[in-house]
Amino acid sequence: GSEQEFILEGDLFIDSSGDGALAFSAGAKFRMGEESGKEFNESLAPKKASKGTMGNSLMFEARDLGYPVKFTPPPWASKFPSEEDLSHKDHADTKGNVFMSGHWWIEIGFPFDTISDNEKIRDILLAQLMGVWDHIKNTGNHKAENLALHWVGALPGKRESRRFIGDYILTENDVRSARPFQDSAAYGGWFIDVHTIGGILKRRERPEPSHGNPAEMDRRFVYPYPIPYRCLYSKNIKNLFMAGRNISTTRVALGTTRLMATCAVMGQAAGTAACLCKKYKKLPRDIYAKHISELQQALLKQDCYIPYIKNEDALDLARTASVTASSEAELDLARETSGSHSLSIPRGQVFPVSGKKINSIELLLENKSNSEKEITLHLCKTDHVWNCDPKKETTFGKAIIGPAKKEWIEFSLKVDIEPGKFYFAWVEPDPNGEISWHFSRGLTPTGVVMVEKSLPTLWRSSSGWSGRHAWFCMKIDPAQKPYPASNALTGVTRPEKWTNIWVSDPANGFSQWLELDFKKEITFNKVEITFDTDLDSHSNNAEVLKEPCAAQCAKDYALYADGKKIAEATGNYHRKRVHAFKKVKASKLKLEITATNGAPFASVYEIRVYNVTTGEHR
Repeated sequence: GSEQEFILEGDLFIDSSGDGALAFSAGAKFRMGEESGKEFNESLAPKKASKGTMGNSLMFEARDLGYPVKFTPPPWASKFPSEEDLSHKDHADTKGNVFMSGHWWIEIGFPFDTISDNEKIRDILLAQLMGVWDHIKNTGNHKAENLALHWVGALPGKRESRRFIGDYILTENDVRSARPFQDSAAYGGWFIDVHTIGGILKRRERPEPSHGNPAEMDRRFVYPYPIPYRCLYSKNIKNLFMAGRNISTTRVALGTTRLMATCAVMGQAAGTAACLCKKYKKLPRDIYAKHISELQQALLKQDCYIPYIKNEDALDLARTASVTASSEAELDLARETSGSHSLSIPRGQVFPVSGKKINSIELLLENKSNSEKEITLHLCKTDHVWNCDPKKETTFGKAIIGPAKKEWIEFSLKVDIEPGKFYFAWVEPDPNGEISWHFSRGLTPTGVVMVEKSLPTLWRSSSGWSGRHAWFCMKIDPAQKPYPASNALTGVTRPEKWTNIWVSDPANGFSQWLELDFKKEITFNKVEITFDTDLDSHSNNAEVLKEPCAAQCAKDYALYADGKKIAEATGNYHRKRVHAFKKVKASKLKLEITATNGAPFASVYEIRVYNVTTGEHR
């Protein structure tokens, strides 16, 4: 290094360093280690507080060379002579994530200090990693003959160290209940992922308590939850923000807030708050007291998501308009089947409704037994798209499926429902697992979620990642149309308590349009559009290279003011588009979509319209 010292001066600082080097140097109050369960009434915390922390991991990449490759471990490598030495640590299937990123459970932390002992931890991790690879290559049958190490990391990834105290400390109970906050500024949704203290040194223990243990996952599973702004600034250093794993949480809550994507949205919130501090010549705490609504609205305008907060921007002229569309899609869940899931466990589906009544629901079921079976379907109302609560039952129905049959089975319900809401239909399990429910794959209709009760209590998306881009085959009478033009003005840009998206009728082809009618002539010079880029996708780098564009996203489109073209785009693949132009006067604004990146329908989450003054940064 250059051995030079730099002095940086400023009015505001954001510590996103993970360990909180800046905040610690400034004297910010912090916590490190475990709180007792009694302190915050947390069920996942230990009875007694301790200095224990989660550990650091060293990653690696392996490649299949197509021919046998020998591996001779260095003499300092750790030894794992038996499978029991790596019990509960998935390593037998070498065709999984071993190629991309190694094994997360090669982890070392306590009894070492994850900050001061960083280099020592790295050396021990390298010995453990080489020992694990020696075990995979040279012990038992792991089908790893053709695998060779391609890359080994030199810098361990950290999970936990200092947590700096803000005006609020987020707890386990907050995230498990998805508690709404008046100052919500970010969100999370990963389960409470608190790893076993000691990591790989605890050879016979699970690396994380719920790993392969459904009962423990039941205790740790969470739905999307808000993170309050008060967790993002220091309690005692007046000009200091935090963002990342060093924010103000208990250790248990850190298990879910520490995820990198969650850290990113915290950074967006802290950075935007710093901008408001500069604008008003205020400090971080003042934004909470006087400008929290402005912060939230600014974040939404940047296409951030904050649970239960919607667009209420007084300068958005679209909020005063009515909206119509060229067509609106029906909810179609009866497409060609792609496979089936056994009803050996309870399975169901969340779906949106637009009408006031459901006469019947049909399911495509298959009976593999030689006797007829009685099937029970339950219909429940749910608060939002990710919540399945069978206690809120609306009605139920029974039907018979014949022996050795694959057919549509009708359940007569004749029940009144509330339009503009999500409902949850689930089927009781077949004790012998001889009944299956067929599903389809493709561009999943927005707001439709396959779910299963694979945990003791909670329902969650079916079969992990395989439940994405799939839905159970279902017919609803009467037909539902949950994607009207008005959805583009709900103020929410993803499915939540409602679908919040306009979708055109795929049978009508292109072009398709959405038109705002302001009822009088207005002046505007900026239009912001939020398209659908498949928020349900699970993409690693390789998948992004294969399919860089979401099929649902508008590819070619134009904007018209009273019939005159004012902006256009071709080859688009972005979710958020902002079009600025010279001021125009018009009473109507039309968005015409002439092509997507593959989907047979057009879709739009939101349109905003502004009259921006010169030099205004909005």
